[in-house]
Amino acid sequence: MFLSVYDIECLQKAKAIIDKDISNHFSIADIAATAGIGSTKLKKGFKQQYGTGLFAYLRKQRMEMAAILLSSSNKSIKQIAKATGFHYTSNFNTAFTKYFKTSPARFRIFHQIK
Repeated sequence: MFLSVYDIECLQKAKAIIDKDISNHFSIADIAATAGIGSTKLKKGFKQQYGTGLFAYLRKQRMEMAAILLSSSNKSIKQIAKATGFHYTSNFNTAFTKYFKTSPARFRIFHQIK
């Protein structure tokens, strides 16, 4: 797919929207409207430009932030779940375990900075 300079700027804006607040629950339509690009071009262009889908990128950002918080803070797992966009701690635990192949509690034990 051909991406114009304007399209690339819109994709960068979409990425910045996600990066600014990973706890937000975005819809493709909302991001597209805010970034000034169509939904289809946003989905296809984001994958082309960044090598990953929009929601896969968001999930990666959330999981990396969760790992940082688990290893460097005393926040509860429930607080970390909320800070990374999960309404339910159980959903966070499932997503984290799938991503890192270990539970948040176990990750914290082995990675906490003393």
